[in-house]
Amino acid sequence: MRKSNGGIKANGRFAFILFAFFAAFALMFGRVLYMKVVHGAEYEAAAKNQQINRYDITIPPNRGSILDRNNQVLAISTTVYNVALDSLQLAEVAQQYPEEQEKTLTTLCEYFPELDYNTLKQYVTVNPETGELYMNNHWKYLVKGIERSVKEELEAMNLKGVYFEKSSKRSYPLNSSACHLVGFTRGDAQWGLEGYYNSYMEGTPGRSFILYNGADSVVHQDYDAKDGDTIITTIDYNIQKIAEEVVAETAAEWPAKNVAAMVMDPYTGEVYAMAESHSFDLNNPNEIPEWETDITYTENWDQLSNEEQLNYLNTMWKNFCVSDTYEPGSIFKPMLVAAALEEGVITPNSSFQCNGYTDIGGYRIKCHLVSGHGNINVEQIMAQSCNMGVIQIANLLGADKFYEYQREFGFGDYTGIDLPGEAAGQLHSKESIGPTELATMSFGQTFNCTSIQVIAAFSSLINGGNLVKPHVVSQIVDADGNVVLENDTEVVRRVISEKTSAYMRTALKATVENGLAKKLQIDGYSIGCKTGTAEQGSRTNDDLWTLSNMSYFPAENPKYIVFTVINQPSDYVEGVQTPTPMTKKLIEGIIKYDNLEPTQPVEDEANLSQNKTVTVADYTDSVIFDVIGDLDGKELTYKVVGNGNTVVNQVPKGGTTVDVGSEVILYVQRSEEDTGTVSVPNVVGKNYEQAETTLTNAGFTVAFEGDQSGTVTAQDPKYGVSVAKGSEVMLTLEIPEKTDTSTDTTGTQTTQ
Repeated sequence: MRKSNGGIKANGRFAFILFAFFAAFALMFGRVLYMKVVHGAEYEAAAKNQQINRYDITIPPNRGSILDRNNQVLAISTTVYNVALDSLQLAEVAQQYPEEQEKTLTTLCEYFPELDYNTLKQYVTVNPETGELYMNNHWKYLVKGIERSVKEELEAMNLKGVYFEKSSKRSYPLNSSACHLVGFTRGDAQWGLEGYYNSYMEGTPGRSFILYNGADSVVHQDYDAKDGDTIITTIDYNIQKIAEEVVAETAAEWPAKNVAAMVMDPYTGEVYAMAESHSFDLNNPNEIPEWETDITYTENWDQLSNEEQLNYLNTMWKNFCVSDTYEPGSIFKPMLVAAALEEGVITPNSSFQCNGYTDIGGYRIKCHLVSGHGNINVEQIMAQSCNMGVIQIANLLGADKFYEYQREFGFGDYTGIDLPGEAAGQLHSKESIGPTELATMSFGQTFNCTSIQVIAAFSSLINGGNLVKPHVVSQIVDADGNVVLENDTEVVRRVISEKTSAYMRTALKATVENGLAKKLQIDGYSIGCKTGTAEQGSRTNDDLWTLSNMSYFPAENPKYIVFTVINQPSDYVEGVQTPTPMTKKLIEGIIKYDNLEPTQPVEDEANLSQNKTVTVADYTDSVIFDVIGDLDGKELTYKVVGNGNTVVNQVPKGGTTVDVGSEVILYVQRSEEDTGTVSVPNVVGKNYEQAETTLTNAGFTVAFEGDQSGTVTAQDPKYGVSVAKGSEVMLTLEIPEKTDTSTDTTGTQTTQ
């Protein structure tokens, strides 16, 4: 019988397979050992870097705020959060807990109506063609810029696959106020103070990432973001608001290419207000204000090319006061007079003959009074704005000295104001000034300048003779209150003497007292002034003009210099459009706001002396409810700036004596207790329908007592108090007493 060798062969094959397995394992182990020993550190570092990169997050800083001189917020950045979706994680969770996925998707759509449920659902659905999710990544932005309270509500729900990224939101609480001055940032485009002081305000980003400590220990490393510095401007919001109101009213009455107003301290160069027409909302700078009032404007806009739309926006955003140039006209005349006085070629007693015209270089140049002023002295030349008088003065001064003083007053050069886009203007070269050029330049024609150049130059006439650099920022402070930058008064150079300046301050009062600006007179207040009317562009067309008014007060010791401009009014008619009314209204508003005492006797001085006065208390850190009660008791009116119930500043300051009926401006801010409250608007004086609309739009409910057809005489809560949104405001309405008008026996109406 033969023995079978099958078992031996099977054992051999098994041994061979076992040998091959161990050989492969040994080879693989050796390779791993080699990689560990030779490249281990390299690969381990790479793996760690991959983890670090995945968890390396940049923390954005809050941009520094922009404040007015009384700490009213003009621009502020707040912490907000971006909502992101990790679709891979949410899909993985759904394999075990499908209800968690549904909870996440429905909750997101409930909080953010702009999100589409079907779109979100597709993100976490597998694409049958690729076998991967349609949104196959860990990070997809869904919503940007949500408030902290919303983020905390969502976090409390423990939504799967939802993450929050800290960010910053820029907002402008006063919307369009000082829009051309404050400016904005959009990508690389930067306008106004936002652009000029960007390096101070932008701050330093923070960082959050992981590190490996030793072999396996993971350490989270966080570096906090450093918020930007705060810009404190020279702007006074209350004066800015008055300026914006008169500009808007003038632009509505007399449409023009530009209407502008500036207010400045002539001694320090601090700009209190810079307002102009064509304003826009800083929170939505790409929106045209006319869209809301004129449907044809929207239709025409849609027909413009992208380049045409951008050009329009750039023009709207541009700061006319520093970037646009024009021929100044007669407001330049006082500078010529001052130069001639300084050089001794005239005296205050010099007189000249005006026949209404003169012939120079083949041209007939006329005075605005074609019949002529006759014999006229220096003060009258400025008060009556006589062209023939300044032409003769310019000839006495000579072209070389004229050009020298033109440059000394700052024309043809940058003022250095801390705003972007400043223009330098354009002058004749000294060599090109002939008799005709000298004559026309004497009354402010044939050269260009900016509004900021003119107000700076004119200030040197009345401040003692110094050309002062204008500025709109006084200080920059960091988060700890340390002063990073301080803009003190900077005298560029002395242009004229104290003696000449003193004469100019007094002489220019004649323009208001008996000259071309008599309508600027305000009882009890001395005002100096020079008006200007300048032709622009080609002289073949008589339709482009710039009208201006430069005024200062009190004239003996000016605290304010005011410059108003109507540039290229539509359908100009001489003597109709004029900036004098807007100037007067602006000055009256400043006098009331600053509670300036009269500088000269008023017509009704006897009655004035009998006016009751009260002393304003210091309301700083007080609650607005108590302050309003005290003001009512003292018969003082008030205006509230800001939101909240805690008074942080006031004008006038505590201890100031004012007339009964004067206005006290209260600056308020929110405390922790005021979170979620809304300031109650002022509806006293409105009818019921107007009051109800105003209060409803602000988020309040309305109740009333009295006659609904009457006028609101009282409201509770009072104006300026901050209460919870949805609160009830009780209105008291009364019908005003009717005036009894009868006819006397002579047939004239008598009002009782």
